Amino acid sequence: MAISAPETSPNVKCVGREQGLFSLVLSICAVMIGVAPSHAQVWRQNGTVAGLYVDGAPNGLFLRCAGRSVTVNFSGFTARLPEKMTYRVGVSVDGLARILPTTSYRLRGSSVLVHQSDIDTIKPLIEDLRRGKSVEVTTPAGRYDVPLKGSAAALDGLVRGCS
Repeated sequence: MAISAPETSPNVKCVGREQGLFSLVLSICAVMIGVAPSHAQVWRQNGTVAGLYVDGAPNGLFLRCAGRSVTVNFSGFTARLPEKMTYRVGVSVDGLARILPTTSYRLRGSSVLVHQSDIDTIKPLIEDLRRGKSVEVTTPAGRYDVPLKGSAAALDGLVRGCS
């Protein structure tokens, strides 16, 4: 394979510019037709559920209420945990850690760890999630980070609906 300098091979520069232009046009077309990025992540509230949605489904950390009862759900890991077993989950919002007792369940074929509480007891955690930048979740299946950008609006809607 021969490598030539741009001075001696003007076509090398031209091909590079054409590829760059093609990539730019392709990117613009993708934006114009509304192609969503893969693994789009956003905090939102949907009825009695608020949490991080990944590609349109709650994933990682989400809260659900029924009246004044609230569950904090941890999902998105690949490990299959035995059902109805008790585990502890560490939740650290910007360095402030809590340990929550959880029970494992299956949801659409995946394991979910669920902490059961009431709105008054869980409000301090909700406040930390509203104001924080990031939460680190530590489960028996591993550790993961959840961004909190947009969590305040989603959790405000949930609290209004649960109270």
